[in-house]
Amino acid sequence: MKTKENIGVIPIVGVGGLGKTTLAQLVFNDEEVQRHFEPKLWVSVPKVFDLELVVKEVFQSARQGERSTDITLDQMQKDIREKIKGKQFLLVLDDIWDLDNREKWLSLENLLRDGSSGSRIIVTTRDKEVARIINGPEEPPYILKALDEIKAWSLFEKLAFVQEPKGSIIVEIGKEIMKKCGGIPLVIRTIASLLYSRHVDEWLSFKEKELSTISQYDKDVIPRLKLSYDHLPSHLKRCFAYCSLFPKNHIIDVKKLINLWMAQGFIKLSNHQERPEDMGYQHFTDLLYRSFFEKVGTDDILNIITKCKMHDCMHDLAMSVAGPQCVMLNLNVAAADDDKIETTTHHMSFNFGLRDHQSFADFWVRAKRIRTILFNKCSYSSMLRLGNSLDKIDLQFKFLRTLGLSGLGMETVRDSIGRLKHLRCLDLSANSMKALPDSIGNLHNLQTLDLSGCESLEALPDSIGGLKHLRYLDLSRNSMKVWPDSIVNLHNLQTLDLQFCGTLEALPVDIWKLVNLRHLYTDFAFRQIHLPRGLSQLTNLQTLTEFQVKAEHGSQLNELRDLNNLRGRLRIAVQEDGIKSEGANLKSKQHLQYLQLWIDGKMVDDCGDLVPHSNIKSFTLLGPYPGAALLNCVPSLKNLVEFTLWGHKECQSIAALNHLPHLKVLHLRNLKAVKYISSDDYDDNVVDGNLLPFFPSLQRLGLFDIPNLKGWWKGVENTENTSRSLPFFPCLSQLVIDGCPNLICMPLFPYLQELHLRGTRIKPFQQTLMMKNIVGPPTSSDKASSSSSASSAALLPLSTLKILDIEDCKELEMPYEDSGAILWQHLQSLSILRLYKLPKLVALPEGLQQVTSLQEISISECEILKAVLECVKSLKSLRSLGIADCPSLMCLPEGIDGLTSLQNLIIVRCPIVLEKCLEDTGDYWPMISHIKNRLLVY
Repeated sequence: MKTKENIGVIPIVGVGGLGKTTLAQLVFNDEEVQRHFEPKLWVSVPKVFDLELVVKEVFQSARQGERSTDITLDQMQKDIREKIKGKQFLLVLDDIWDLDNREKWLSLENLLRDGSSGSRIIVTTRDKEVARIINGPEEPPYILKALDEIKAWSLFEKLAFVQEPKGSIIVEIGKEIMKKCGGIPLVIRTIASLLYSRHVDEWLSFKEKELSTISQYDKDVIPRLKLSYDHLPSHLKRCFAYCSLFPKNHIIDVKKLINLWMAQGFIKLSNHQERPEDMGYQHFTDLLYRSFFEKVGTDDILNIITKCKMHDCMHDLAMSVAGPQCVMLNLNVAAADDDKIETTTHHMSFNFGLRDHQSFADFWVRAKRIRTILFNKCSYSSMLRLGNSLDKIDLQFKFLRTLGLSGLGMETVRDSIGRLKHLRCLDLSANSMKALPDSIGNLHNLQTLDLSGCESLEALPDSIGGLKHLRYLDLSRNSMKVWPDSIVNLHNLQTLDLQFCGTLEALPVDIWKLVNLRHLYTDFAFRQIHLPRGLSQLTNLQTLTEFQVKAEHGSQLNELRDLNNLRGRLRIAVQEDGIKSEGANLKSKQHLQYLQLWIDGKMVDDCGDLVPHSNIKSFTLLGPYPGAALLNCVPSLKNLVEFTLWGHKECQSIAALNHLPHLKVLHLRNLKAVKYISSDDYDDNVVDGNLLPFFPSLQRLGLFDIPNLKGWWKGVENTENTSRSLPFFPCLSQLVIDGCPNLICMPLFPYLQELHLRGTRIKPFQQTLMMKNIVGPPTSSDKASSSSSASSAALLPLSTLKILDIEDCKELEMPYEDSGAILWQHLQSLSILRLYKLPKLVALPEGLQQVTSLQEISISECEILKAVLECVKSLKSLRSLGIADCPSLMCLPEGIDGLTSLQNLIIVRCPIVLEKCLEDTGDYWPMISHIKNRLLVY
């Protein structure tokens, strides 16, 4: 590793598809690395190493994606320096290609020198010469090698075979094919996925024909990847090649991608009953399975992929196979890119800011039959010139089907846009116009209109009702108050997105006329807006995110009766008294996965028709008045993964949930009447002397603001003097108990990783620490048992605990002479300890010195605290010590001057100790002067 002053640079070199980015991501996301470095920045470097653009990407990473179009280069550089000054930062520069001289690198390195010693830059590149330019010839880079044959075959076998291969012939053929993959994981995944479930004859043909043209020693992965592309059906080839219009490493919205494919007619339908949107998603998953895309974001409730990206090698392949039909014009190579445009070019995207001497007309003079124009990352100054070019676009590109003008700062949309008679997809999102021209209603072939993020947009023209073929309309995140009534004439509309429209006052009364509507996304929680009557006629609805009910006007719950195609999420809010659940018929909605019921008014029945189908996975009951039927149904929801009960006024206990096999998350909050969690007796959990499986899958438990809670079971508040043993959570990793001052007994939690105790008793923590005969966390084969007979290695209780946060626990004393009540030696993995508002805390116990894994100690508002620890010499991993508002603190621990790992010392409003920390004159100054980051506030 080359260290330049305070910055260490680590180049990772390897051929494309080998896993350089994956390795860098593993390092970047490592838990230890996450705690050690701040800030952590990730930059996907443009193919042409332009310093200005790299600085812009670093700036956006530091600002977490904030757009930099109106900020000068000097301002960005100043902001970056301030962001990293005095801090140990980690910067990943992923996939550097064209670094042709050292001066460019030194200019970037100079910008980053304000970071503190120990900062690191990780660089990934395919080119050893790039690594040499960065680090010089004396410092060898980290060379990432190909997989050996054993690991390569293991990966190939996992992806290529439906089940473990039995025939020696197909194994022999497979191993020969695997060797031609060169040990490159991306190639192995792609080829193996291609051969999956195919007959042995097809394997043999592939090996002897297509694969025979590839040299085993050729380092270029593109020819190998193209073998998989060649086997795609024609419609998938078109879909894949079209993605060459996106910049490298661009995060692609899957829904928008499908709309783009639809606009170009790429979706292949087998019959008239199939929806292009559904088949488009099928096309996407077909390409994803073959490794042409990588999954980035998912919607776990709907079980769909929402975001994706292309591996840079796959992006290279897309550009190669697209040829002149799809052209992306890049920064600083505009003149060269101009030569790419031919009379056969159909699709163009712009990925740069125009120079003063350029105009858009310079780039499309040869193209006569353009069908796509997308603007990806153009600067605002470039867009000022776009206004004069729109008329030329409208007149010249008569066959244009897709026009993407997202995020360009446009303040007006010209009337001339109405001339694009063949336009099918128009993206005007994230712009600044206040209105649209009436001429937009002339776009009779338009299928997709995206106006999301147009926060200045105040109204839609009446002419919008003329868009007879419109299928997708996104109006989320805008400032409109009302819509024109003509919007209900969009009879082919299937998706209407209205999320985060905070100023919208009402929906059209005749919304029921949108008879083909399938997806209605709203976000009107806790607002006064209501859905008009007639929703029951929209029987094609599959998505209805919000449904608000009032007594006097708007939809009633019986409007949901026949909407049995609803799936995904549904949130129902009952805001007034006198509503009845009759007719809601939620039990018939078997495709719903997530249901939230806000019952803020007194119902006239027990909410029986709001009981969900047993397929529900996430169920939330909010408000003071959920009926008895809702509380009693929860134990029967065998597929439940997450349950929340919040704010019920009369609930005194919770129905037995400990046998639910899939429950992973349980939150109970603001339950004033609850004294005991379980309505079962303790003995109901024991059969023939053995404990039954107890919450076998629960991972996160939160108990919030339950002031009268005493224990889990009535009558079992102290097991110290009885033969009873408390059951324990076999999988619980996070526990929060907040505002439960009377809780003294609950099931034990030996395998926690995070424990947060606020305004509660310390006794459940003590009971768990005193456990005996603990075994390791259960494997997948024994999760169903919470007994201590599982065949795992023995360990101490809470030995996996990493974060301990104790706040406002009034009886916690932590005596210095360890009495055994808190057995600190058990906490072998503890990394973060936070202690706040502990009025009886005088000093931390001596046993804490045995917790050598500690990295952060934070103490605040402990008024009688006199000492932290006598000595901290053994805490070799301690990186941060913070003490605030402890007026009685007398001293700092011995050995603090020997902790080379200690980087941060914070002492705030601790007058006695601060007097001793005065620079040069204070007694403690020699002990703390070596600490790099000191914050001393008197």
